[in-house]
Amino acid sequence: MRRIIDLTEGTAMVVADLHGDGEAYARYCDRFLDLRAHGRAQTLILAGDLLHRTPPHPDDSLAMILDVLRLKRELGDHLIYLMGNHELPHRYAITLMRGDDLFTPRFEWAMGEHRAEIVALLDSLPVYVRTPGGVAIAHAGAPPGLDEAGAAARLFDLSHEEILAETAVSLPPDFRPQLRKLLGRQAGRSYDRLVHDYFAVAGPDDPRYDDYLIGSSAIAAHPDADLLWRALFTKNEEQYGRAYSAHLRAFLQALSADYPHPQRVLVSGHIDVEGGYKLVNKQQLRLASAKHAHPREAGLYLLFDVTQKVEKAEELLPGLASVF
Repeated sequence: MRRIIDLTEGTAMVVADLHGDGEAYARYCDRFLDLRAHGRAQTLILAGDLLHRTPPHPDDSLAMILDVLRLKRELGDHLIYLMGNHELPHRYAITLMRGDDLFTPRFEWAMGEHRAEIVALLDSLPVYVRTPGGVAIAHAGAPPGLDEAGAAARLFDLSHEEILAETAVSLPPDFRPQLRKLLGRQAGRSYDRLVHDYFAVAGPDDPRYDDYLIGSSAIAAHPDADLLWRALFTKNEEQYGRAYSAHLRAFLQALSADYPHPQRVLVSGHIDVEGGYKLVNKQQLRLASAKHAHPREAGLYLLFDVTQKVEKAEELLPGLASVF
């Protein structure tokens, strides 16, 4: 499945990393719908990590993603929801932690009767947006390794279903009991208790019983899952230092390779900033709309004409605005 969306016209509103903050989500949606009604914006881009709020704050992730499904039916291609690293665990049935906070179980249990519809949405999510003006949108930033032969093509056309199916075939039935014991031991509980507590799996007869076994094995060993992991978890210059500039150049070149409009500037979220944005370098703008803005009320969205040529990230700054 193609993981890149190509916009052709209009003005886009970009919002990043709302992380289960229903009040912020409502503000941004109201702002977009008002702009749309007045012809000032046509496309809303939710740049990943809509899910998971850290206690003690109320987590509105379920209500938000159900509203995205509703808006998607209303807006069609004018609503773009990118996969972030907090969406990934619920497609691959893996755990995600930050410090002592285990994010996965809350949303797995919350999905309930909506699980099939939500997982289908997560399976369909794109990873990148390209525009004629040369501005690309990603959740996390530029991953390393896209200068390796074939890597970009594999990432841009990645199939979660194929990754999981290939991994399942590689795990024969007679090997799985041993692997279940290992996974349970690592978690300090039996495998049955683990998948019940973390993923709302009823027991061995549940069709999702081995999803954690397969998903965790895929993330650990499948080369395409490794590409996706790097794309969604990259910490940019904080992780790679001076080498990050080369990763960014290679990434923008890869996005431009089969596209008539060179991609020159990247907009991403994923990482905390003081205020609502940071110029990472001349070619990248980091956006924080709520969770990653410090303070939260400094969060911003980006409004830009997708056809207007942009050479440097700083040219986007006039399009930053607040809903707080």
